[in-house]
Amino acid sequence: MNRLFTVMERFAPEAMDILTMRYRVLRQVMHCQPVGRRQLVKALGYSERSIRGEVELLKEKGALYTTAAGIHLSAEGEEMLRQIDEVIPLMFNIQTLAEQVKKTFNLQEVILVPGDSSLDLLAKKDLGRAAARYLRKIMYPGCILAVSGGTSLAEMARSIGEGLNISDALVVPARGGLGEEMELQAGTIAATIARAVGAQYRLLHIPDNLQETTVEILKKRPSYRRCYRYH
Repeated sequence: MNRLFTVMERFAPEAMDILTMRYRVLRQVMHCQPVGRRQLVKALGYSERSIRGEVELLKEKGALYTTAAGIHLSAEGEEMLRQIDEVIPLMFNIQTLAEQVKKTFNLQEVILVPGDSSLDLLAKKDLGRAAARYLRKIMYPGCILAVSGGTSLAEMARSIGEGLNISDALVVPARGGLGEEMELQAGTIAATIARAVGAQYRLLHIPDNLQETTVEILKKRPSYRRCYRYH
């Protein structure tokens, strides 16, 4: 696959440009639907003529459809995006960087997504989708999954999707509450993931910034002991 992309870049760079453009159109529609053509032009920086042509072609392929509200992504379009996601590291030349990070920090797996989340809000959504795909791949019956809070993991929870049924898996918060918005709390994220994959979950109803002596006292309470046992 890597060699194929190398050959394409050398002998048919226009094919890479087309593939990248169609991916960006599908991605933008997925995150912002329903969306108008002018919004796509403004967000992606392509000409209106180019966007109009790509939208029409993707509609013919069954990837997009339009309503009075705007352009939507179809189930076929979602499947196209899932397939493209597998080759994104090669398309954007980030696989080599992933391997370098993996080797430097002696990690089992490193997954990168293109973009800068501090400049592009959709990059964090892409990060959440990538994390959700990986999580769906590695979860197994009887596993215990601990999750923390924050915006990136909240995006992962929203992207986890349905279709799995791991009823004997357990999802627990890796930390207590941080005073953040409810959807960013570790407990909320744990519950969202568990419901999506049919797993069980536990909640940890304590602040994260407790003094150590208070934590030790709480750990002795029967209601907390079961949850702490998994941390």
